[in-house]
Amino acid sequence: MKDYTGEFIRNIAVAGHGKTGKTSLLDACLFNSGAVKRIGKVDNGSSVLDYEAEETKRKMTIGDALAVTEWKNNKINFIDTPGYPDFVGEVMGAMAAADCALIIVAANAGVEVETEKAWTLAENLNLPRALFINKMDREHANFRKTLDDIRAKFGNSCVPVQIPIGQETSFKGVVNLINSGDVPADLQDEVETERLEMLDIIAEFNDELMEKYLEGDTDNLDEKQIAAALTEGIKQAKVFPVFVGSALQNIGIDKLLDNVVEYLPAPNFRNKIATKNGDSIEVKISDAFSGQIWKTMVDPFVGRMSYIRVYSGNMKADGNYQLIGENSEGTERINGLFTMQGKTQIQMEVAHAGDIVITAKLANAKTCDTLCEKGAAIKFERVQYPEPMLAMAVSSVKKGEEDKVIGAITRQMDEDQTIKIEKDRATRQTILKGVGEVHLDILGDKIQRKFGVQMVLGEPRVDYRETIRKTVEVQGKHKKQSGGHGQYGDVWLKISPNKDPKPEHDGNIWTESIFGGSVPRNFFPAVEKGTYETLAEGIIAGYPVVNVSVNLYDGSYHPVDSSEAAFKMATAIAIKKGVLAAEPILLEPIDEVTILVPTEYMGDIIGKLNSKRGKVLGMDPKGKGQTEIKALIPASELYKYATDLRSQTQGRGSYSLKFSHYDPMPENLAKKIIEEHKKSAEDK
Repeated sequence: MKDYTGEFIRNIAVAGHGKTGKTSLLDACLFNSGAVKRIGKVDNGSSVLDYEAEETKRKMTIGDALAVTEWKNNKINFIDTPGYPDFVGEVMGAMAAADCALIIVAANAGVEVETEKAWTLAENLNLPRALFINKMDREHANFRKTLDDIRAKFGNSCVPVQIPIGQETSFKGVVNLINSGDVPADLQDEVETERLEMLDIIAEFNDELMEKYLEGDTDNLDEKQIAAALTEGIKQAKVFPVFVGSALQNIGIDKLLDNVVEYLPAPNFRNKIATKNGDSIEVKISDAFSGQIWKTMVDPFVGRMSYIRVYSGNMKADGNYQLIGENSEGTERINGLFTMQGKTQIQMEVAHAGDIVITAKLANAKTCDTLCEKGAAIKFERVQYPEPMLAMAVSSVKKGEEDKVIGAITRQMDEDQTIKIEKDRATRQTILKGVGEVHLDILGDKIQRKFGVQMVLGEPRVDYRETIRKTVEVQGKHKKQSGGHGQYGDVWLKISPNKDPKPEHDGNIWTESIFGGSVPRNFFPAVEKGTYETLAEGIIAGYPVVNVSVNLYDGSYHPVDSSEAAFKMATAIAIKKGVLAAEPILLEPIDEVTILVPTEYMGDIIGKLNSKRGKVLGMDPKGKGQTEIKALIPASELYKYATDLRSQTQGRGSYSLKFSHYDPMPENLAKKIIEEHKKSAEDK
């Protein structure tokens, strides 16, 4: 591959709903440009880009794939992105690295949910966008209906620069509105109408074109002026060209490649913002080398492969660069550079500003870290990935391999920024969080293939608490004679609700009010320790007892047989007896949930919250048809709520949560948990 500088490079993130043909489109682009000798097919597992085992098995894109190709003395870095909602983090990383988003819409389906979300991601980055109406050869394909749908969702600045010749089985080509050439007779009127509409929108981006357009001289317009106006409108993210074709039939693909290099912006059209010494600066392509890692691939044999977008200067295959990361800084030695067509590596000696390049085996670098020349320390903004919403308890299939499973997941976290793993100290479970069920299912397949370990997922245990509602006085006596010294401990405890709980010891407090030495002071620590330990173990359901006051006010001892162990045992007997007599109840954790959904789904969402014993705190319009709902909901009702919310909102809703407080649990629900605990204890 030739050496390309920035003005001859295009970085295009290809995004859209699943099954719109994104990968098939790029397979066709690679074939037409001569990068590969045959067109890969997703359906038969021969796609150049969907090469991971999990992708070929499911016939879907799971991770970003780089599809580099050459077209008319330009280098195009296409980034194929997933269309399934669980892998939105991959789309976000690709958009952060690209200079333009190519949004794919199926002509037989129109604008779908993930298409809207991809558009919004690009819009939030003020990224130039283009659209490609694919599958014009399919049954029910309708260009006009699809275009109307695009404009209804994304605005009238979505401008066709091509229209199809026929549709469904009669689809056989496309007509370019800028340089139309020979136009079929039955399309003359449509071409003229669409051309005038296009000119009406793009004319403002070229003064000479605007002047001629206002004078009504539309028959003799300069094609270069039209192209210049279109290009400028795209750069400013105010005009969004619409292309058309069929990836499967390889119709319109050459024209798409022509339009990509002619109209879509090269990397040098705007400077990148970074921080230096706490100040915001603009990084120019002519500055010393700087780049950012936007993706990491983990291979058990090769190690980490870091995908780098070069923003300024030149990156050399044998360079030493400063690393500026979230949690690490230092120097990284580069041991070779390459680009990729799917899984095929193409070696490079240097990557110029604007290019995308890959290197392997960096020692400490992670996704979103910055690399730059030593002494020119700058830092690029990190991608803000979505918080994972689905939490599952994870363990190993084989006993004794828990650490191996956790280690494998931790390595995959280098690759996937939307995975989190944490240890719940209260329930002693390891909790794995992901975007959705398919996300975690595929993670399991990956760690088995890469690291040879199997994980199993289950419902996380809820961290309940126990407490009491009334005051009791109770005796606990431990007396045992077994030859030699015996065991004797006797305590009287007053057990009551703690009206002023402190964080220490789960809100429990131990005091003593012994008179006359009925229990010697040297046994007080044993009684105190026995109190806290017994309460921590739980009484009615195996969960910690909280907010209880325990006072040692009387007891007795034996001058020979009494010991710390005996008094600790006596205390445990008293605590268990006393809690059971003090009207114990189960407390459940309540989370504060913040849900962001399209306003049209409000009724369904609130209805679902009510069915889950939720309490709505308020609703706040957020613009663009979105409403934020705040609610309190028991943690036990939130298992797989991420799946429920996606189903209710067609994937448009999201939520976050934080712990709020504990509330008494309804008696009928608490009874089930207590009975399950008793049965489990009996089985043991």
